[in-house]
Amino acid sequence: MARIEKVELTRFTTDVPNFDRDYTDDIVAGTMAYRDGAVLKRPLLMVRITDADGVVGEYANWAPSGSWDSAVTSAKMALGRDWGDREGIWRNARRANRPGNPYGLSFIDIALWDLAGKAWNASLSALLGGWRKTVRSYASCNNGDRFGNLSSKEDVAEFFLGLKERGWTGFKMHSWNEGNQREEIANVLNMRKTLGDEVELMLDPACVFDNLHDAIQVGRACSEAKFRWIEDPLRPIGLGAYQHKKLREAIDIPVLQTEHVAGPEAKADFLLAGGTDLLRADVHYDLGITGSLKTIRFGECLGVSTEMHAPSPVHRHLIACQQAETLYEVANVSPAMDDPSPLIYTCGYSDNIAAISADGRLPVPQGPGVGVSYDMDLIAANTVQSEVLTV
Repeated sequence: MARIEKVELTRFTTDVPNFDRDYTDDIVAGTMAYRDGAVLKRPLLMVRITDADGVVGEYANWAPSGSWDSAVTSAKMALGRDWGDREGIWRNARRANRPGNPYGLSFIDIALWDLAGKAWNASLSALLGGWRKTVRSYASCNNGDRFGNLSSKEDVAEFFLGLKERGWTGFKMHSWNEGNQREEIANVLNMRKTLGDEVELMLDPACVFDNLHDAIQVGRACSEAKFRWIEDPLRPIGLGAYQHKKLREAIDIPVLQTEHVAGPEAKADFLLAGGTDLLRADVHYDLGITGSLKTIRFGECLGVSTEMHAPSPVHRHLIACQQAETLYEVANVSPAMDDPSPLIYTCGYSDNIAAISADGRLPVPQGPGVGVSYDMDLIAANTVQSEVLTV
């Protein structure tokens, strides 16, 4: 192991055709939504960490708001330290970033794990003790809209049927933004009727229901249709343990919460308060690999699985090392979007709906570290801001 000598931070964008964020519509409320002919510039962050031996750990992906400042602070905490001191860096950078959520620390932490894998010539899943080489995957669609992209329950079923023919074995609807319980119930029942009993079905209303009554009614329809789970039905962003405990008591399928409950301690409290049956984690929201592992291992001690949120090569590794087989989410696909991940890779890594195997699985990268390589020319051409920190 060697000292960290340089941290390079790059903020850049990529274009997402036919999608936009409408901040003037109270129903859509800024959610990424289909708009034919629009082009959404989505922000990304890349972190590259170089040690005294010249080994480089790196990671890039979509960046939550506030990631840049947090990444700069976290990089300063990492400089001059041994890269093997990930826990110490994580601990101190987290305190240095208070009181906000240190989203940028997540990228620093993942890059440090990538560096460790490259230094030891081992994949991330090998470092974590993972044995699965593929992950069972499900397709999770965009929020439905009224502009021709999943605008009705028939559109949803037709889209998922096409994916089923490709090999997908699990499907999740993200609801419409209006939160109409009758429409949601009809859609849930139609999904099961159309797609058959052998596939896994889930519902994520993405926090559209204003009250517990509506969430319970839709949850009971999910129970009737034997859905695998329901998640995040309630406004504003799924933070209240009490209301979700009441939902759990009213339905007989699992409730999946904590996507928006950031950090391992808060997730533990939420679970222990009875607010969820399953845990949700995302390395970009939950303090990187180090933070997500704390959630995963805590849940396993209680017999509770942690479902990883949205696609990322890192999430494939984390699923590969879990005690129970959880499902890999390829989120926000639709007739208008066949690949929800940023198109920044040169190694063949893909979350495209066409990448699925005949038995509904996707491969875990096997190269050193995270196991992916990036299109540095594309990143350079789309850079908005960059900073290099050295000892």
